[in-house]
Amino acid sequence: MRSPFRPALLALLLLQGACQSPENAPTIAIAPLPPDRVGGALSSDAPANQLSPALSPRERLEHSLGASFFNKPWVSAPSNTHDRDGLGPLFNAHSCSACHPRAGRGMPFENSSTESSGLLFRLSEPDPVFGAQLQTRALPGFRAEGQVSLQYSEQTVSLNDGDIIRLRRPHYQARQGLSPRLAPRLVGMGLIDAIPQSAIAAGADPDDRDGDGISGRVAGRFGWKAEQESLKDQVAKAFVEDLGISTSLFPHSPGCEQNPLRCAAVSGGTPELSDSGLQAVVDYLSHLSVPRARQSKTHSEGWRLFQRAGCTACHQAQWQTGKHSSPLLAEQTIYPFSDFLLHDLGPALADPSGSLAKEWRTSPLWALGDGPYLHDGRARTLLEAIFWHGGEASHSVSRVQQFSGSERAALLEFLRAL
Repeated sequence: MRSPFRPALLALLLLQGACQSPENAPTIAIAPLPPDRVGGALSSDAPANQLSPALSPRERLEHSLGASFFNKPWVSAPSNTHDRDGLGPLFNAHSCSACHPRAGRGMPFENSSTESSGLLFRLSEPDPVFGAQLQTRALPGFRAEGQVSLQYSEQTVSLNDGDIIRLRRPHYQARQGLSPRLAPRLVGMGLIDAIPQSAIAAGADPDDRDGDGISGRVAGRFGWKAEQESLKDQVAKAFVEDLGISTSLFPHSPGCEQNPLRCAAVSGGTPELSDSGLQAVVDYLSHLSVPRARQSKTHSEGWRLFQRAGCTACHQAQWQTGKHSSPLLAEQTIYPFSDFLLHDLGPALADPSGSLAKEWRTSPLWALGDGPYLHDGRARTLLEAIFWHGGEASHSVSRVQQFSGSERAALLEFLRAL
């Protein structure tokens, strides 16, 4: 698979290594990645949930409206808080931050979706009654569409040095055809949005014409299945499906025409979130800090092992953003560690989504933070997340499995430091 941002020789070596056995995988000599400015001008020592210190006081004040729409609870209409009414009647959360606490990832519930959680459920096929997503909460006088209970079974993986990795597989009890989706961390969203689409498309190889075993397919760039092309689309979709808040991009709750009960509550306006309000949320998310990467003691060794395992075939390190109205987003060199393409990750991670069942967008690795990881939060550690990979990532997993304990430790420390 070709990458327009890697030196040609390095790309050739990586692609050759992706099809070689673990013991024959090449060691690639390359300078370590920059230790800190992973997010270009947005790189900061500030937490990821705070606006970039590079913004002026006036700019930070301008983004306060978007922060309010994101963090504060929405209420049902009519209400004195007219700017934030229109919730429901069916919804999954009262606010964006309920699923993305401190702009971070959600947490899977312990037993049932009656618990507050950032784990949502998409339907494999849009349903005339339930729409495209299961809403587990409702306003008074309405009934939630259903609840989901969760249990885990355990399986083990043996490593070459005798260590055992215990993987937990989730089992959901509910109607058929549900695809769990954990709310992701909202790091560098504006920078990802500013990458030229032509650059992402240039790395696609859906038919694996180069024979490297990696067949990335271009779609959108946001969402676990890369459903949305732009950050504005992603934000608007979340408002209508998660909160029942309409926008000009999505003027009706999913399934509204087929099931009028979904839209029977008093409206908070048409649309309930104005275009300026939607843009305010997009601008707010676009300018959150990207935590600086840290230079760990094993940084160079971990980076070498990351390449040796073939992880860079999908987790492409470096990108260049294009022109943008915001200087903090325009023409920045960034290191999100993703190619933003869809890849087949094998049957172990497959969900009931038709032709996309085994395909997932490559998740960015910058500012990983603590677990849980993967689309449903099943992985409690980074090592568990690695060993759930299959399909196009099978060779990489096999190489990590053959690493020594100290090598795996160096690889994991490298990932934690990004």
